Amino acid sequence: MLYVIITDFDGYTQTKKCMKALQKSTYQNFKTVVVDHGPTNETSTGLRNEFPETIILKGSTDLWWTGAVNLGIRFALKQGANRIMLLNNDCYLAPDAMEILIRYSDQYPENIIAPVQRDWKSGRINVIAPNSLFLLGFPAMPGPRRLTMKIREKGLIKSKLIIGGRGVIIPAIIFDNLGMLDEKNLPHYGADTDFYLNARKKGIDLLTATRAVIDVDDTRTTIADKNGRLTIKEFWNTLHSIRSHRNIVKTKVLFKKHYPVPRLYMLGVSMYIMRYIGLYLVRRILFLCCGKK
Repeated sequence: MLYVIITDFDGYTQTKKCMKALQKSTYQNFKTVVVDHGPTNETSTGLRNEFPETIILKGSTDLWWTGAVNLGIRFALKQGANRIMLLNNDCYLAPDAMEILIRYSDQYPENIIAPVQRDWKSGRINVIAPNSLFLLGFPAMPGPRRLTMKIREKGLIKSKLIIGGRGVIIPAIIFDNLGMLDEKNLPHYGADTDFYLNARKKGIDLLTATRAVIDVDDTRTTIADKNGRLTIKEFWNTLHSIRSHRNIVKTKVLFKKHYPVPRLYMLGVSMYIMRYIGLYLVRRILFLCCGKK
């Protein structure tokens, strides 16, 4: 049985869209678990009223993304799940996406399979087969963004990385091999990257199903995105806030784990941070002068 794990922190508007997309799926042999770790009861109440078949787990507000995901995964595994789908509440699966992913998961039962990511608003492809190059300070790189007919016809391609919990299917046996995501050291951002890279080190292939598509809604996103709008004080906060994927402390954890020359991992961190600062300065100037973000 496939269990779909969704986490929600007071984001019922998006969770509702996510759930409605699941209802339209051509594949229905799954159970949905929503980990509600927000301070209000809006999500739990809404789910009970509109999606009563949903399993709701109430979690603490200090779980953050990784802890909430792990709570859902542990519950699903105890229920006998043989596959887990990690689905962020701001991601909406195309009707045939799950069916395609399951078909490939049946063929490759020991590997991790993800869909192509598309921007919900514009319809543009965001992520197909991402990469990483820690040596030069890139923990994640988008890879090709054009879903050409040649790529689509392949049906399944290998990736060096998977970005986020966006419709990715993970066989239960992989958690037996790798354990849970690192909620202690990477409570919010970076735990997904760490998990997928650890999987590759264990010889587990990361695959992208090129005919399966998921729409990503960035209405509520990391505070480090579109940083040209931020004042210097706000920008500085992105380097320290747990809600930012540019958090220096967590970035150091990730680079220390995966930098190809372990003793020089701070070199990679420095390149990563300096590039971020440089991009901010350029975007800030453009924003102040031209209104561009």
